[in-house]
Amino acid sequence: MVYINKIKGIWETYKLIRKLSSVNGSGVSKTLLDRVMYNVETLPPLGKEYWWFLFFGHDGENPVQFMLLIFRKYGKKMLFNNKEMVFRESGKNKFQAVTAGWVYDGEELRDLGDTNAVVEIQEKKIVSEISGQKMILSGGFPNYELSVGDLINLEITKGNYLEDKDACGVFLPPFGVGWVDVFSDVDGIVLGKKFKGTAHLQKVVGVTISGPFHWGRIIFQNGSSISFFCLKTGKSSKTYFHTSATFHDVENNKIIRFGNPKLKISKRGNNWIIAGKDYDKTFRIVLETYATKRYDMKGGGSQTYIEYGVTPKEFNLKTKDIVITLDELGKGVGTFEDAYR
Repeated sequence: MVYINKIKGIWETYKLIRKLSSVNGSGVSKTLLDRVMYNVETLPPLGKEYWWFLFFGHDGENPVQFMLLIFRKYGKKMLFNNKEMVFRESGKNKFQAVTAGWVYDGEELRDLGDTNAVVEIQEKKIVSEISGQKMILSGGFPNYELSVGDLINLEITKGNYLEDKDACGVFLPPFGVGWVDVFSDVDGIVLGKKFKGTAHLQKVVGVTISGPFHWGRIIFQNGSSISFFCLKTGKSSKTYFHTSATFHDVENNKIIRFGNPKLKISKRGNNWIIAGKDYDKTFRIVLETYATKRYDMKGGGSQTYIEYGVTPKEFNLKTKDIVITLDELGKGVGTFEDAYR
C-alpha cells in the first residue's frame, strides 16, 4: 500500500508540473497558486522542491535585501555548505529540510545560518526555524505575513505591478520543473530597522539534473523591473540556451518580452554586464556587486549557487518605438545568480 501511494504521489507531481507548464504566464488562479505554495509534493529520483523568498528594500540610501530558503530533495542526505543535512518525512506535510538565509542591511551581509530544520505545512501556513529562530509564512494570495523570530516581521500586500503572479514550467518527461511566483509590496521590520520594498515569493518543484544557469531580477526606483534567465553548457561557457528576458515598463504600462534573445554575459572586475538582442529589441545593463553569498550543495547532484546583490550602473533598452535609460528609471537594487556544477 505504501508503494502504491508513492507511485500515485509521483504521478500527481508530474501532473502538477504539466499543469504549471500549460499555464506558463500570469493567468494562474489564486486556488492553484495557494495549492502549490502550501503543499509538499512526492519526489521521484532527481526530484527537488524548494521555497525561495527574496526581498528588496527601496526606502534607504543604501541597497537593502535579504533571502530565505527552504530546500529538500530526493534521497536521505546531502552536504550543504559542508554540513550534513538529513532529509526525512515525518508524516503528511511534515519533513526535515535545509533552511538558510542572509540579510544585507545596507552596510554588510549578515548570514542567518544553515539549519537542518523540521518544516510543517499547515492550512495556508509554513512553520519552520532557522538557527533557532522560528520562521513562519502565512496567508494567501495576495496578502501574507512573514516572521523569523525577533529578526524579521513583515506584512506582504498587493502592489501596483503589471504582473503580480505567474505559473511557469518546462515538461519533457521524465524530466520537468514547474514553479509559481508572487510579486508584492512589503512593509515591516528587519534586524530592528524599518523595511519597505518589494517581495518575490517563489515555490519550485522539479525532476531534473542540476545544471549551470544565470538568473537576475532588478527593481528600479519608478517601479519598473527587468528579469532575465539562461541555461549554459558549463561553468565558464558562453553558449546560452533557453534564454528569456522581460522588462516591465510601469511608466508606459507596458510589458516588453524578449523571446529567446541572444544573450552576452560577462564579468569585469566588480561588474556583471548583460546584453540581449531579439529582432528589433535590444538591452544592455551593467550591474555592480555590493554583496556576495555562496551556497555549495553536494550529494545526489552537486551544484554551486553564487548570489550577488547588485545595483544597476548603466541601463539602456531600445525597441522600434522607445528608448529607456537609467535616467528615467532611477536607481535600483537586485540579485544576479551564477549557478554551476
